[in-house]
Amino acid sequence: MSRSTACCLLGAGYSFVAGLPLAKDIFDTDVIVFSQGAEERFDKVWEDYTTWREKNPSLASELYLVELFEGDLDLTRPPFSWAVELVAAVLATPRGDDAKGILGRYHGRITQSSWCSLHVYFFSNILRLFGDSSVVTTNYDLLIERSLRHRPMKRVFGPGFYYGGIERPQVLEGLARPFKDSQRFVQLEGALAVYKLHGSLNWSIEKGRIRMYQDMRPAFRHGGTAAIVPPIPEKKAPPWLLTIWKAAEQELSSADVWIVCGYSLPDYDRSIHELLANAAGSAKKRIFIMDPLSEDLATKFQRIASFAEVIPLRGLPEGVEDLFETIKCPEVIDSTAK
Repeated sequence: MSRSTACCLLGAGYSFVAGLPLAKDIFDTDVIVFSQGAEERFDKVWEDYTTWREKNPSLASELYLVELFEGDLDLTRPPFSWAVELVAAVLATPRGDDAKGILGRYHGRITQSSWCSLHVYFFSNILRLFGDSSVVTTNYDLLIERSLRHRPMKRVFGPGFYYGGIERPQVLEGLARPFKDSQRFVQLEGALAVYKLHGSLNWSIEKGRIRMYQDMRPAFRHGGTAAIVPPIPEKKAPPWLLTIWKAAEQELSSADVWIVCGYSLPDYDRSIHELLANAAGSAKKRIFIMDPLSEDLATKFQRIASFAEVIPLRGLPEGVEDLFETIKCPEVIDSTAK
């Protein structure tokens, strides 16, 4: 069995298999609204986005967010913070098994295991294959964290994670089970680093520092305070993200293997291109791509990692089987996801 180190690069496609929308559909997806004020702000953003889409039918929706971010002083348009509130609310709206209970702002907690068996299937086999593993992601949601769990688990899958590039110990505020107990603080105790390059729905920024919560309440409270940013040049990134980017680049650089799942390496995300190119350097890495369009993506990744061996695989779940076959390891762990 291989003892290489692996870093998983996960994008919106990873969350899409669990029912979350892709970036291109983010403004056309249902959302829960908790106040009249939020509804009015969302209507303004939807109206502005519709006008923008008519003028830019070929551009990615994420570029709309970039445009608002860079032109936040244009008083004729909704502020970027309103768009953040809408995007955060869409992604925090309960889906899958989360939606079976009462729709509230405390669903999707870090302490709640993921309902997506495909994600557990993916990580359980990755950790079986490789010695040390980590995750770099552009996703805002908490599905990665909920698959890995906030602390090592004994009876079920869950190696535990922590947020890479952020000072430890990391203590998350809120109730582990709202209205049912008094566990107001949970510490991240795992050893697997998760680097969130564009922020997270359970983070907010207070006095220039990241404040973490067990749930996604920053997406809904006070007009939306979630600490998330669109794909922007690194030089324009807020200070609280810079240590995460630096640490993520170091993690990718040191890993022998990259496993890319659900990340399309869009042309407009030049900062990620630069980060990956710097991390790849002249090392002879192996890059496995799990995606329905992996052949096309392999060509894109080969351009930024010219010394690497880039290997296209099928998407989830078949790509996990392809990975085991390529590395010539025993069969994958059985899973209800298959």
